[in-house]
Amino acid sequence: MQAGRPSKNTNQTPTTLFSFLSFTTPMTTDKNPSTSSMLASAFPLMKNVVLLATLAVLASGCVTVNKQPLAASNIPAFKDQSMAPTTRDKPNFVAMTAGKAAFALLGTFAMISEGNQIVEKNQVSDPADSIASALTSTLSERYGAHAVSAPIAVNSEDTGQISASAKDRARYIVDVQTVGWGFGYFPTDWTHYRVFYNAKARLIDAQNKSLIAEGFCKRFPTESEGAPTYDELMANEATLLKAKLSTAMTECVATLQAEMFPQ
Repeated sequence: MQAGRPSKNTNQTPTTLFSFLSFTTPMTTDKNPSTSSMLASAFPLMKNVVLLATLAVLASGCVTVNKQPLAASNIPAFKDQSMAPTTRDKPNFVAMTAGKAAFALLGTFAMISEGNQIVEKNQVSDPADSIASALTSTLSERYGAHAVSAPIAVNSEDTGQISASAKDRARYIVDVQTVGWGFGYFPTDWTHYRVFYNAKARLIDAQNKSLIAEGFCKRFPTESEGAPTYDELMANEATLLKAKLSTAMTECVATLQAEMFPQ
């Protein structure tokens, strides 16, 4: 099998982020009390549906991934070659609370602003860095590559530019990028929150400037039982939030190892 991305891949996972979703109160001139009452009672439900859609979009990030396992024919080339993880600037963190969600477009900006403040104030780490380091260690152990501990800072999606950043530092690059993270309330329980996390991972051959493996991981809890309140998430410098992101990191490592790197 030829190295690099295949021309077609039937295991494609496209995920698109809309710019924003907004919702305004429906206006009516109907003077019929029963009709007005019906609209008034339906509005909270309609708003909740749209807000849930907003959360789903924000949680999914903006990414198209062609899931591609490492070809067996590429494995022998790893022996004694250098390999390094990447590191990136932290992406926006979404803190979706019921109060902010009620303001639709302005609320979306507020969610991101509050989320970024939480990350900065509590020194919340981006799981992508730990995932990249773990996958680098996996490749080193399985295929005999030499792991470079110092990560390579990148800010591009382009494999050519990422490869240039690794010049004289590593033959192979494990690039992991967080494409959606944050927390939001449950549709049937507005006082309890789920922490979501999505990431994509790519293995790049810097010498050939080619993508040779790619994967995606997603954590989006659906059950509210046992879920924390906002105060519980934020207590003790967001200890519980960090723990749940750490769990997401561990799950992502396992998923990506299985998807991308055959034993």
